[in-house]
Amino acid sequence: MRSSSRLIGLNDTELSNDDIFVRKTLDRARDDSKVVVDETHVAILLKEGIALETLKPGVYPIVNKGTLFQSSEKLSSIKIELFYISKTAKIKILWGTPVLFDVHDPITDSSAKMGASGEIEIRVKNPRQFYLEVVGSSKSFTVDDLKDRIKGKMLAIIEPTIADFIEENNIPLSRVSEEKLVLSKYVEKVLAKMLSREYGLNIDSFIINSTNIPSSDIDKSLIGRSEQKTVCPNCGLVLVSGSIFCNNCGTRVR
Repeated sequence: MRSSSRLIGLNDTELSNDDIFVRKTLDRARDDSKVVVDETHVAILLKEGIALETLKPGVYPIVNKGTLFQSSEKLSSIKIELFYISKTAKIKILWGTPVLFDVHDPITDSSAKMGASGEIEIRVKNPRQFYLEVVGSSKSFTVDDLKDRIKGKMLAIIEPTIADFIEENNIPLSRVSEEKLVLSKYVEKVLAKMLSREYGLNIDSFIINSTNIPSSDIDKSLIGRSEQKTVCPNCGLVLVSGSIFCNNCGTRVR
């Protein structure tokens, strides 16, 4: 606590670098108490569990016309809480698809199974939306609860998005692991829209560290490619399977 008992805020013992939010009950508030919100945080003022105001960095008298409470209420009989939300803290979530999911090789028209894993770092973009949509009135909501909730929602999006990327960009299954960087950026854009719209969260980084396609499915894809013949539509030359341009006339063939 700060030097004066009249100032109510967060102290060093209540925070760590990983704390994206901290709930504080004002059980010793007085008529002349002031709420302090540091530069690194935003605070949601709660009265009997109802979110009243979003407090930006500053000092706020609890009882003062036009601010938090406009009359001298019996503060001891009212449950007042502050939900501090960090503007800078990041949460790292490690994710992995729990089971292999279906993908399609657009080159050979063969189906396969695939798994993927990686990590994401998120932080709060819209504090009030985050509180209302994610935390709400839950008294026991923790960072681990947040990770579990976000991870489940993410995986429901990551799997079909990866499959769409492979299909739309004509990526042979044997080359998916080579496209992890581009694939990461593609998936991140889709996830960023969802997390911002539904939870008020921002993605600082998203990485697909590994992809896993069973070797039997890779072999099936490679065999299918080797059996295919690519013919230039302009000059009719039979090209090496997988060619993008004709070696004879330069026409793009796929």
